[in-house]
Amino acid sequence: MDKLEKFIMENRELFDDAEPPEGHFDRFEEKLDQQLAQPGIVFDKYFLLKIAAGLLILFTVSVYIFDFAANHFSRSLSGNPRSALVSTEMQDAINYYNDAASTKLGQINKLACCGQDTRKIYSMASAELRSLNVSSEELKKTLSENPDERVQAAIIRNYQMKEKVMNELVDQMKRK
Repeated sequence: MDKLEKFIMENRELFDDAEPPEGHFDRFEEKLDQQLAQPGIVFDKYFLLKIAAGLLILFTVSVYIFDFAANHFSRSLSGNPRSALVSTEMQDAINYYNDAASTKLGQINKLACCGQDTRKIYSMASAELRSLNVSSEELKKTLSENPDERVQAAIIRNYQMKEKVMNELVDQMKRK
């Protein structure tokens, strides 16, 4: 401590000066300008966690919306009274394949949370189901306009294909 006190006493005029040295503010402004001019993104500590949480919420909401749409579609198929054009055997087959597809959809929802590859497969499943549902609606319109056994068979094949696609997707997701 003696050396420090001695140094302070000998250089007292440097320590008592209240004003910074000449040009201090100019040098300070130059340093600030240099820092602001440097490009780059400054991430705070939890920035990536916030992004991941947002994506997780978005993904969860999309799963619930898709599940709601699938359940609504399933209820609309089983809840609507059928005309004489659709036989009870055909309605039973449609209900069977819809129930099987709904079960597989539940399995896909459970498996979709576990990785990037499974999310891709889930999005592919969603797109494929939408296209199959659109084609089912078109076939039903065709059946109402033209009651034909070939159209009924096409509707059944479409529901079989829907169930088959769901089975394959569940198998793929289990492998991933």
